[in-house]
Amino acid sequence: MQLEFSIPTKVIRSVREITNLLKRLIEKEPQFQNVWVQGEVSNYSKSGAGHVYFTLKEDNHQISVAIFRGNANQIKFLPKNGEEVIVQGQVSLYSARGQYQIIGRNVEPIGIGALQRAFEALKQRLADEGLFDDIHKKPLPKFPKKIGVITSATGAAFQDICEQLRKRYPLAEVLLHPSLVQGDGAAQEIADALQAMDQRDDIDVLIVGRGGGSIEDLWAFNEELVARAIFAATIPVVSAVGHETDYTISDMVADHRAPTPSAAIEHIAPDQDELFAQLDGFDAWLHTTIQNQLNGHKTRIQELETRLAPEQRKDKIYQLYQTVDNLDTACRNAARRSLTDSENGLHTLAQRLNALSPLATLKRGYSISRKTDGAVLTDAEQVSVGDRIEVQLAQGHLACRVEEFLSEQQLNDKAIDFPTNGDKT
Repeated sequence: MQLEFSIPTKVIRSVREITNLLKRLIEKEPQFQNVWVQGEVSNYSKSGAGHVYFTLKEDNHQISVAIFRGNANQIKFLPKNGEEVIVQGQVSLYSARGQYQIIGRNVEPIGIGALQRAFEALKQRLADEGLFDDIHKKPLPKFPKKIGVITSATGAAFQDICEQLRKRYPLAEVLLHPSLVQGDGAAQEIADALQAMDQRDDIDVLIVGRGGGSIEDLWAFNEELVARAIFAATIPVVSAVGHETDYTISDMVADHRAPTPSAAIEHIAPDQDELFAQLDGFDAWLHTTIQNQLNGHKTRIQELETRLAPEQRKDKIYQLYQTVDNLDTACRNAARRSLTDSENGLHTLAQRLNALSPLATLKRGYSISRKTDGAVLTDAEQVSVGDRIEVQLAQGHLACRVEEFLSEQQLNDKAIDFPTNGDKT
């Protein structure tokens, strides 16, 4: 029997083909799309373009990490060599070196010391941007009508707020927007709740917070996402994270900080007992002021009554009567004098007018000659010989006829011969 052997076909592939094949296989594997890998940081570097590179080590194993600029700028915590961290990202293959790596999207510190360093780094960056400056702090309303609260619906913080408000200022209404306050997704829920409440037009002030806890429990309030949502709100925001001594990033960026949720109500709402006491004080002051005014007017009236006794009132009336009579007499005398003066003035004017009258001139021997039509003669040429004229004397009139004309010289040279036949000229 003869045996036959099949020789496999020889396929030669390039380095690029093998590398790309492995890259596609790795990137298509669902388990490699979103991994969380813990390890110690070494070989940390940051390029001039802003990309971050380091190696994660565990015993004798290691994997490269690359965080490109877009994600590196969003990460609140960038590690240092020797620190233990957790890197979130996608497993990939770097073809140029033929090595697999993690394309990082986020880095989380492990341990309280690392968290504190992340806190300080974010705090400094936001401070440099001015998010904590007092110029951005909005004043709290004096008498809020509706208070928005962002916290856990099942936690004690909301119950403490409601109880404190019932005691202090029951006129205000509380509106809860429930949210996670710790753990994965808490920061995003708090930021979304802030944006949703800020869009309402009936909220006067917002309380964002929770009860106390460890730094890990409170870490959602140290997230940059929450800080920027608080800063962007147009409604005044009170941060009330239950931590008496330590401050969170939310405390620093908020318009007002309260050490506990119940203490936030003391800062936001007035105390009804104090308001009632103020009203009582105003009422007493108003009553005293009115009473003092009444007492003052009463005293004044009594002083006037004392100064003017009944007998004095009668004498005062008689004096007023006498004053009126004196004024009447004085008015009459003044009118009489005025009338006499007017009569004297009129008489003087009449005398002056009479002196200027033509009649007075006639009495001194002058006469007025008129034509038969009544025209006054002032010139001899106005008449002719034989014309009849009328002459007015002081007493009576003469009817005359013109016999001849004489000039002034003729009158001076000879005497006038008057007719003797009885006619009057």
